[in-house]
Amino acid sequence: MLTAAIAGNDAALSARNELERLQGAWSYLSGRHHVELLIAGKNFAVKFKNGPLYMGTFSIDPEHCPKTMDMLVQEGPERHCWKIALCIYDLDGDTLRWCAGEPGRKDRLEEFPPEDHLAYYCTQFRRERR
Repeated sequence: MLTAAIAGNDAALSARNELERLQGAWSYLSGRHHVELLIAGKNFAVKFKNGPLYMGTFSIDPEHCPKTMDMLVQEGPERHCWKIALCIYDLDGDTLRWCAGEPGRKDRLEEFPPEDHLAYYCTQFRRERR
């Protein structure tokens, strides 16, 4: 029982560390859609160039492979509000690879598709430096 408690603490610590590493403004590097991402605490803002702004909260599971992110859209296009976008991501230093399904879609990707895949928004970001 002690081993399970320690493993749970390790997972929580891992999630907190990963969340800290995700904080900040992320600029578009490549992908099918030009998009900017801002992460502050457990809040996000996603802005598509010449398109809508999505805002909400998110949770992560950095222990999963690939890592997962569930983004609850609280503001944005009405058809997506109060739906969850199931995402996968990979964080390597100041580079973030992120692939989101459409909010409300029930299945999550198990691996990264090509960036130009039509059913997903796969984007690479670079952390903005101040």
